[in-house]
Amino acid sequence: MALICGHDAPAYGLPLCEHIRSASAVPLDYYVHYTGRGVERQRICGICRNEAATAVAAAVCEDCFDATEGCPTGVVGLPQTIDASRPVPGTVQTTQLPAEAGPVLDIAPTEHGFLLLCDDGRILRWDTDSGTCTEAARSTVTVPADARPWVGREQALRLHASRDGAFAAVVIDHGRTGEVIDLSTGAVTLSLENDGYYSHTVPFSLAFTEHAGRTVVLYRRKWRVVEAADAATGAQVTRIPMVEPHTAWAGYFHGALHVSPAATRVASDAWWWQPVGRPFAWTLEQWLTHGEGAWTEGTDRWELPRCEDHWNRPVVWLDEEHLVLGGLGDDGLEVVPGARVFLLGRESGESTVEEVATFGGPDGRFFAADGLLFSSSQAGLEIWDPASGSRLGTLAGFRPTHHDLTRGELVELSAMGLRRWSTAHAAR
Repeated sequence: MALICGHDAPAYGLPLCEHIRSASAVPLDYYVHYTGRGVERQRICGICRNEAATAVAAAVCEDCFDATEGCPTGVVGLPQTIDASRPVPGTVQTTQLPAEAGPVLDIAPTEHGFLLLCDDGRILRWDTDSGTCTEAARSTVTVPADARPWVGREQALRLHASRDGAFAAVVIDHGRTGEVIDLSTGAVTLSLENDGYYSHTVPFSLAFTEHAGRTVVLYRRKWRVVEAADAATGAQVTRIPMVEPHTAWAGYFHGALHVSPAATRVASDAWWWQPVGRPFAWTLEQWLTHGEGAWTEGTDRWELPRCEDHWNRPVVWLDEEHLVLGGLGDDGLEVVPGARVFLLGRESGESTVEEVATFGGPDGRFFAADGLLFSSSQAGLEIWDPASGSRLGTLAGFRPTHHDLTRGELVELSAMGLRRWSTAHAAR
């Protein structure tokens, strides 16, 4: 059966309103209209925007779709949020910060309690059960006095820690410097500095993991280079790309690094000229053992869908194979709250990416535990079933900033102290 454009061909792209379809001269700019039925969307013009609920859109073939390609102007409506909320058990517990800490800029959960980064550079070990708090080291990293925000993102100090709490890193998000510290001695084992090339556009790329019995730190050495180093000595383990020009890895500007729960994979919330968000993931064990040469035959690297002018998005691993990206849309002007779940697999020796779920609603920071997705936004914490896309419950006013994997808690660093809630409650 022929499409409304008159061509007997497969439908392509989003359905178009009649004015866009019939534009004979210059293609019309468009709005993305979410109809309120799941994540269904269509392109409508400025005339139809005022009566979006009754706008009639229809699919066309690829040639006709490309011929009418205008520029995005914005979004009308939102995706449907499937609400299956029930009362959320458990209460949010508040633990006051130790008085001797003073103002705390950031925290890092470890297997042996929390590390606190104080505004005077002290790094404290704090056991919330016993109440003991001791100084482990001092950081000299500071935000430059002349730092300026980029699209609302201020340069700020951030604290990272190895799982066992033996090493810490203090870096400047949206900046270019940092350091790795051995907390047993207080000594800096690795001074971090990227080349400063557009470093203000992303958080400082850094993550800890373990390999071959030692702690390894992954960090952006240059805008397109991720290096793995021994946290104890600073010695290079490997890097990607080994030779910068003309490789499949060379064009990415790396952003935040996200290690999977069992540390078998890592994802980079990267962008690419001119500029387009292009997150991708790769296998950690393969890389750390064999270096970039591990990919000479086949590949264990996965490229996720791109989004024009949009990165620094919520990203979380549900498990070792499923990665969740926040935001629905293909252009920064079109992005609305939602989640996309991707299965990163292998078939016939090649990597495969399959979008297995897409749903509207989740916004803010993402966390995951026990197969559930948690989103932390201004409204509070929301719990989602990624299989059905339904919201299972809400904790209003609780806005977690960290995930304590050891104790199974979401944690909010607030002026009152640490506000904590167990994710085990959500599975009941």
